[in-house]
Amino acid sequence: MGCGCIASQLKDKYTIEDIISTKYNSSQKEIVSTYPLSPYVKKVFYLINKIRTNPSEFIKVIEQAEKYIKEINGRKIFEDNDIKIALNEGISMFNDCKTYLNSIQPMDELYFCDEIVLECPTEENKINEKNFFKEKILEKKDKCGIKAYFRDSIYIPEISVLLMIIDDSVQNPRKKRECLLNPNYKYIGISASDYINNNENNIIINTKEDNNDNIVDKNKEENERNNGGNIYNNNEVIIKEEKININIKNEGKKKAFCAYFTLK
Repeated sequence: MGCGCIASQLKDKYTIEDIISTKYNSSQKEIVSTYPLSPYVKKVFYLINKIRTNPSEFIKVIEQAEKYIKEINGRKIFEDNDIKIALNEGISMFNDCKTYLNSIQPMDELYFCDEIVLECPTEENKINEKNFFKEKILEKKDKCGIKAYFRDSIYIPEISVLLMIIDDSVQNPRKKRECLLNPNYKYIGISASDYINNNENNIIINTKEDNNDNIVDKNKEENERNNGGNIYNNNEVIIKEEKININIKNEGKKKAFCAYFTLK
């Protein structure tokens, strides 16, 4: 009876690749790159392309994930795999995403492009340093034709992809979703810092942004011009680094994590 209970719990625990029919195999989607590729990079790349080629099938993943939405102390939280991620709208944004995925057509897979990869820092003090990320972007953005970029701080690939596609952020929601599922983009660069996982620890990630430091896109170009800020061409959608607050119990046993995404 005890074994049956454990089996039931394991079966109830979703994995994205099971729900979207094709079991992930690390050798199935080969990335040709001169950079060292972490398991996170390989799996995220595979899952993003899987969703691009069959967006409506991912609706099943979202429906399964809805049961992990909770309310704790008046805050909407997605809680799974020892992490708690703050949400903004919660179930209504999950429903919004399902409607969106049902409305778009399948599109081509993205090619992995070394030219636009931004190398993640390995020093822990730089991983959450937003200026470090901005400096990396400035080095390559114009030279390599990068049209969109953002960073993520969720180390579990399945949850990282799920919440990037749902994109329930406070300011400029849906922008990551629209970038990853934009049929006009052909290339993606992904890198990730090293991460030491310890299941005894619990992470709470607050994805609420401050100071409007999130997105600059073509709709804000005129405002940027008038205010003396940066001006981007009409094809650019720039997603700036979100301000992420991570509270870690037993802090010494965990290493900070970030992933950089670029598209063109």
